[in-house]
Amino acid sequence: MKIEQLNTASLRKLKPVIDKPEYALTSVSCGVVHFGTGNFHRAHQAVYCDTLLNKGETNWGITGISLRSPVMRDNLAPQNYLYTLAILGETTSYRVIGAIQNLLVGPEDPQSVIDVVAHGGTQLVTTTITEKGYYLTSGGIDRAHPDMSGDLASISVPKTTYGYLAAALIKRSDNQGDPLTILCCDNMHGGGEHLQQGVQMLLERHSPDTLRWVEKNVAFSSSMVDRVTPATDQYLKDQVAAQLGVYDAAPVAAEPFTQWIIEDRFAGIRPPFEQAGALFVNDIAPFERIKLRFLNAGHSILAALGYLAGDQFIHEALQRPCLAQFAEQALKLNVMPVTPVPEGISSEAYINQVLQRFKNGNLPYGVLQVGTDSSQKIQQRILPTIDDGLSHGGDTSYLAFALGAWVCFIRKALQNDDLNDPLADEFSHCISANKGGSVAAFLTLAGANKFHFFKDVPFMAAVQIYHSNISEMGVEQAIDTFFNP
Repeated sequence: MKIEQLNTASLRKLKPVIDKPEYALTSVSCGVVHFGTGNFHRAHQAVYCDTLLNKGETNWGITGISLRSPVMRDNLAPQNYLYTLAILGETTSYRVIGAIQNLLVGPEDPQSVIDVVAHGGTQLVTTTITEKGYYLTSGGIDRAHPDMSGDLASISVPKTTYGYLAAALIKRSDNQGDPLTILCCDNMHGGGEHLQQGVQMLLERHSPDTLRWVEKNVAFSSSMVDRVTPATDQYLKDQVAAQLGVYDAAPVAAEPFTQWIIEDRFAGIRPPFEQAGALFVNDIAPFERIKLRFLNAGHSILAALGYLAGDQFIHEALQRPCLAQFAEQALKLNVMPVTPVPEGISSEAYINQVLQRFKNGNLPYGVLQVGTDSSQKIQQRILPTIDDGLSHGGDTSYLAFALGAWVCFIRKALQNDDLNDPLADEFSHCISANKGGSVAAFLTLAGANKFHFFKDVPFMAAVQIYHSNISEMGVEQAIDTFFNP
């Protein structure tokens, strides 16, 4: 017997234990337009909007925009855009989300996207288009990219998010529309500024008059988002169907933890996201820094250590007592003393929460997945902290060990053909050209020579010793020797 599909008709048939929208779907108006309606958005920002709708704030429904594939629209449209969020903690809970009211596919009907952004009811535009959607090169926007050069020539049929925004703002300006806020929800420093630069570049070319209107009526803002959201697979679909008793073509899973820090820069009406747990701040930089140095750095350290120990997942690495102890003390003894945190946040509690999240075996994070592009990641996650530690005369021994482990990780991953890194060929050449490659040569390829610690003789000698110990003893014995010299 064919199972019934999730939609407004089947919604009332769900089991009482399934959380469902507490509002009439027909009462919702779309104050939000979102570019990039993938899994992360549906497990994060859309849930915040859904919470507001449940509180009676019915102006904050979402019109989703896909600039590439119609797959998500085709999956959700037969379900009246309803979908299930599976929250994977120690136990799994299920919640049906109704915040997305419509989903447009840009290449199919570009004008409909332009029109909805220009519509007077739209108060907020948000984006999760990932870094490649910003067309960045050397910190600026790549004007030579075919999509960007196409939009610079004409935005009648836009190719980029910048193009759609610029075309919509021209129409909104012509209509003397209400002020609008454009909010970056991608974890990238200065995301709002990149959106502003791209739109400005196109308006300078196509409508200088609109640019003057934008300067007075449009705010470009940034945010920091955090929630682990894995890809949807058939197992998840089967689990959701078994629990709901109806079939959902596009469920999404996430960890219980969720965070949204929003730069409080709004041109018009500000959605009351604080009622859903978001935090509005004047400056998100300190929040970005603690996430980078505690969560992201902890992830990278454990990925290298776990891979060297033979683990597949981060939570498996944390089941090894020596690795768990090392990661915790690296963050608390080396990183925490040189990382200021915003008022009201406890560094120690934040670190404890991060490590607890990493232990969630229901959301397995592969060590190689986290170790992808590690030569780029450590330049932000670990290397600046070493300089800070040395300049303050603090302990940097754990970070020296972590660098030695990272070089061992690169070597082993290359040997096993596991390395996914833009410098993979350079690392291979380094090994062949230098009869194995020195630790300093590997670190130079990863940009370490641009930091002060690279010329600190005692520190670099320690990195070399730890690298040798790991290579000769294995990572667990090397950590034991580190703790008990």
